[in-house]
Amino acid sequence: MRGFRNPYQQVTMRICFMNDNFYRSSGAAIAIRRISESMTGVDCFFAACTGENLEEDVSWMPAERFERFDLKTSNALTLFREIRRFKKWFRANGIDLAHCHHRRVASVLHVAGVPVLYTGQLVFPYEFWFRWLRPSKMTAITPTVAKNLLETTGVRVLACIGNPAPFPEAPPEIDLDRVSTRAVCIARLDPVKGHVHLLHAWKILHDRGFRYELDLIGEGKLQPELEKQAARDGISELVHFCGFTKDVSAAVRRGLFAVLVSEYEGQGIVTLEAAAMGRPSLLTAVPGSIDLIPEGALLPNGIPFGDPLALANALQEWFAHPEAIVQDGRLFFNTLKTGSDATLVAKHYRQIYMQILGNTLTG
Repeated sequence: MRGFRNPYQQVTMRICFMNDNFYRSSGAAIAIRRISESMTGVDCFFAACTGENLEEDVSWMPAERFERFDLKTSNALTLFREIRRFKKWFRANGIDLAHCHHRRVASVLHVAGVPVLYTGQLVFPYEFWFRWLRPSKMTAITPTVAKNLLETTGVRVLACIGNPAPFPEAPPEIDLDRVSTRAVCIARLDPVKGHVHLLHAWKILHDRGFRYELDLIGEGKLQPELEKQAARDGISELVHFCGFTKDVSAAVRRGLFAVLVSEYEGQGIVTLEAAAMGRPSLLTAVPGSIDLIPEGALLPNGIPFGDPLALANALQEWFAHPEAIVQDGRLFFNTLKTGSDATLVAKHYRQIYMQILGNTLTG
């Protein structure tokens, strides 16, 4: 019932986690699962737009608590119908708030009068439509994302809350003899992830006489083009296309360090997962990623995007100093561990939900 609540009573809220899709390689989708599974005092529902022919993973959601709505359609009549259907479903299930990780969908729901919390995942340029249609309640996953939201919308986020990732109590030991010539890149095979430049850098290393190996973990439309590039450059024996894996930790343990050379990034879950295995990540100097580079790191980091020569030089430096990689790995581990605790992340979001909903909560 709504109304008076004992202040010592555990409050139960009904929250709908909304994303455009639950692609199994999507960091946002992985984060939503980890957050929802760590929630206490919250009944979780889930919604997405159309599957867009992606390999989604919704197996972990209760079927009766998941629904699809075509809220990204460009057809005005369809959009109007789907908004009405969403609001009917929202009310019928007694949901209090939509926690949305997609800005366009979040804006549509906000304009439709649905209470929304938007979590900013990426840095975007100023756009008129988002400046005026954005939800009023927002969080961000890194300080640079928060800064971008303030600059482009004029709104200060309620909090910076990072993505969750499981960390052991201490960083695992690295068998340097076994992994000293191998790096790992875990990212969907999409142009924004910079694989073309990474393979170009690998060719530069090859031309310098180095035979370092690279495991590319991930799936995506760019794979045929990347395979042709590797064959053309004579590095096919060094670059391994390993496909999608659910066991990211095992993939990371096969390498000396991780590489993520995106054109833009939020807070890469793969960087957190590499840190959990005691591995540092060589990153591009883009908003989101730069928030994850610890102060005091020994090895060069924050490489300009699209500069294969600078990337090759950094990679050569990293491979040449495995002991420094071990030290930087511990630094990444210690810096990122606390903020990545799923229980703590879920607790922070629950506090934000309560702040937004106030005395409208169900007791």
